Amino acid sequence: MKPESTTMLVNRLVSRTEDREKVFQAVAEKERFGYTFENANASLELLIARILNGKKLPFAVASYHVSIRGSMEDGARNGHVCEASIKVRVSGAEFFEVSDGNGPVCALDGAIRLALSKSRLPCLDSIKLVGYSVGLVAGTAVGTDAKTYVQITTSNGPVVWSTAGVSENVIEASLLALVDSLEYAFMVQTKK
Repeated sequence: MKPESTTMLVNRLVSRTEDREKVFQAVAEKERFGYTFENANASLELLIARILNGKKLPFAVASYHVSIRGSMEDGARNGHVCEASIKVRVSGAEFFEVSDGNGPVCALDGAIRLALSKSRLPCLDSIKLVGYSVGLVAGTAVGTDAKTYVQITTSNGPVVWSTAGVSENVIEASLLALVDSLEYAFMVQTKK
């Protein structure tokens, strides 16, 4: 997906003036919180669908837990283990899974995919996380108390899209971007 300015994308996707006003109001609210959609057009498309069509997530994250254990003794920089557990709801059913990974986002991604694979949602095998970046939201607290902005780039082969998440907690921001990424993947698959 080629990045497109927020204004251009909203104007292209939303034809009615009243609807555009609702969307721009929601975008402004998200931007005050720290979101930017210039390089996260998939999150913007999902926001538009939620506002105009009442689109709901095909799944909901009920709870999650991430743990990291490691050792820095004797320069052992790779002696760590990351594990994530997640409970998701799909059409009233709950699915709980645990996964490990080389980092907390990798572990979360693995756990959510395992949980969703047990549901009746379309397969996620071709969906790959291909980019991940974190930054501090300007104008918020400084240092480790600042809000973080996470951008995830995902691909299913022919289509590439980017999503965003914002939170004071980098893991939560990552999960928000990851959930948008998977929701967009489902939306792309159902358009076929």
